[in-house]
Formats: sequence, structure tokens, C-alpha cells
Amino acid sequence: MLIDAHCHAHGFSKEELRRYSSMTIVSVAEDLESSMKSLSLAEEFPNIIPFIGIHPWNVEEVSRSELEKTFQLVEKRDDIRGLGEVGLDGKIRKTYEKQLEVFEKFCSLASEYDLPMNIHARAAWREVLEILRKYDVERAIIHWFSGPIDLLEEIALSEYFITINPAVRIQEKHRRVLEEASMEIILTESDGPYNYRGLNLRPDTIKGLVKYIAEVKSLDEEVIEENIALNFRKFIS
Repeated sequence: MLIDAHCHAHGFSKEELRRYSSMTIVSVAEDLESSMKSLSLAEEFPNIIPFIGIHPWNVEEVSRSELEKTFQLVEKRDDIRGLGEVGLDGKIRKTYEKQLEVFEKFCSLASEYDLPMNIHARAAWREVLEILRKYDVERAIIHWFSGPIDLLEEIALSEYFITINPAVRIQEKHRRVLEEASMEIILTESDGPYNYRGLNLRPDTIKGLVKYIAEVKSLDEEVIEENIALNFRKFIS
């Protein structure tokens, strides 16, 4: 089974989602509304795994009340499978302190309730890794990792994962990550629905991505799929 470990499923119509029913899809959220949609979609689609969270791009717009309600979902509902998309964005400095506050709260909840995390870490790769370890978060994906190559070993030692996105075909620094990363830490993602430099990212791009990873790693596609499935079981269980 193909795996999309980071997808904004609430951005697709239900008709579209039915076309992806043979895949496993981790549905990440950006705010309270999309968190609730993620949970609702999982009730209807058995292949969707619901995560909730507040995206670091949204922390300035989200009210304190909405933040608290999102945090409280973790305490009140037992159908939440993970926290995401949460994290830090080092390119948005004006909200960085607020991002830190929100991210640390989610890390605390992840540790307390033993939930995996789906992380945004653009231009804050090291800081995110330090905070995850500070809060003893046991399971985490750093999605669309395009950070320093020397962090890959630390990510592996922490038993965390990275996702490779179909943009690896055209984003050189992401391609270097794929070349250097061990298959033991790699998962696949679409981050859809999203248009990146002309690429229409959605779950049905995962099959082509697996083929591309196989070419780069000089392995059979079946071996890549098996590795990713094993990694995903470690992440989600």
C-alpha cells in the first residue's frame, strides 16, 4: 500500500478522496476548523489517519480561545492519531516567539499522550530537533526535509523520520537529502493539494515518487515500498 504521510486531506473534495482509497493518508491540519475536518474525514474514510494542529503560519491569526480549544481536543478525544502540521518557520521572524510557545505546547501534549508529530521546520531544522528531544517526543516526522545534510544522522539517532516530496525532482537541496538519507528514516508525502513550481502535488503523485526514489537509491520499487511501509508502522504504532 502506498503511503502519503503528510497531506492536507481537508483540501480535497470527498469525490477526490474516494479515488485515493487504496492509499494510507495522514491528514494534517492547520487550525481548529481543519482539525475538526480531519477527524470527520477519518470517520468516513478508513484509509485516512487524522492529525490535528495549528500551522506555524497561522499562529498570529488564531485567537487564544481557538488555541485552547485545539489543545483541549487532545485531552477530550481518543480518535486523534497525531499532532500536525505543527512546528516552526524560521523565515517568519515576526511571529517566532508565538510559534515557539505553540510548538512547545504541542510537544508537551505529544509527550504526555504518546502521540506522533508531523512537523514543519523550514529554516528552523536544528531548533525543531532540539525542542523535540527536550520534550522527549518519541515519534516525529520532519516533513519535506531540505535542511542541513549533517542533521540526517541526528534525526536517525533520535529515531525520527523525514518525508520526501515529489518536488525532489526539481528541488536540488531536497534531492541531495534523498541521496544522503538512509532508507530507514524515509517516508513519502504529497503535501497536497499544493502547486509547487508547476507541480500539482496530490496523493496520486506518490506512485511516481516511489519509482523516482527507487532510481536514486538503485533499488527495486517493491523494496522501497516495503521499507516505507515498515517505517510508517514504526511511526504510527
